[in-house]
Amino acid sequence: MLTTNATNLPRLMNCNGSRNMPPSFASVDPDPTARDEGNAAHWVAQGWFDYGREFANDLIGTKAYNGVVITSEMIEHVGEYLSEIELGAMEVETSFGTDLWRVNARADHISWNATTSLLTIDDFKYGHRLVEPEQNWTLIAHAIGYTIFNGIVPTTTKLRIHQPRPHHPDGKLREWSISYPQLLDYYARINNTLSNPADELVTGLAWCAKCHALATCPAARAASMNAVDATALTFTDQLPNDVMAFELDTLRNAQGMLTARLEALQELAMHRLKAGEVIEGYGVETQLANTRWKAGITPQALTLASGVDCVKPGAITPAEFKRRGGSQAAYDALTERPITGIKLVRASADKRARRAGLGK
Repeated sequence: MLTTNATNLPRLMNCNGSRNMPPSFASVDPDPTARDEGNAAHWVAQGWFDYGREFANDLIGTKAYNGVVITSEMIEHVGEYLSEIELGAMEVETSFGTDLWRVNARADHISWNATTSLLTIDDFKYGHRLVEPEQNWTLIAHAIGYTIFNGIVPTTTKLRIHQPRPHHPDGKLREWSISYPQLLDYYARINNTLSNPADELVTGLAWCAKCHALATCPAARAASMNAVDATALTFTDQLPNDVMAFELDTLRNAQGMLTARLEALQELAMHRLKAGEVIEGYGVETQLANTRWKAGITPQALTLASGVDCVKPGAITPAEFKRRGGSQAAYDALTERPITGIKLVRASADKRARRAGLGK
């Protein structure tokens, strides 16, 4: 039986082949701080919902069950979320499935109005990565599971994302509504996909961002080269202005994202290399500034020490000193090259061996 959960359903629906990919990193959460803060915020919301605001206010400065400190900011955000939901139930079991597959699910909050046949699914997102309600398979799964378990027929299902921390042009509360026939259609698509999953790998930011196999996924690696491929397009000065504007935006955005990603990876690689770890094909080398005279040495002192006239309106440069016949010994004794930092370099195994005296 194929078993997944509502959180991973978006990836499985969009990229069936991801189920066959082994984890790139065993038991490593890509953002444990966001996870822990989110779990703490949900814990506060449940307590507030059950026992009232005073209970939540008393939590400020204390620690949640997972060790995260409850702040006044968290209480404020939880309060915003709770003020937006209708009377209903928190932490609602919404799992469903067939003999071939199962989706394990638990919704943050659900309310059902039998008079208006309105079903509302609420998802509280405390993190900063923006999430949208449209085509959100996690929310759709909650709606399907609740509908099946309770035997109801909602005329309208309202799917809502509550995200109080990051800015969004549509506000902190965003919603999307679907009809009952649409809900049935989504169930049919889930059933068809999970009963007959394909092996194709399909990339997309919404489901690749936290994929367990992102680092080794061949589709993701191919997709990461799209920006590079775009630079190989035949250039012509006959480009229409609207096309030029589109390509400028595309390449500038790609450049920014590639630069940010590259810098982050370089920082991590240098940290690990300095700690003694081995990253095949890479090493670190010290960066030096241009050669300069050592601090405190005057032009007159240089002249006396070297026998070369080093006096002009200011001291001559070390390079000029050598051109005027200054000795290498004096040059080495009187100059320095300050270290300006280190950088990650593509290292040649042959070059490294020669430096170590192992090559010819």
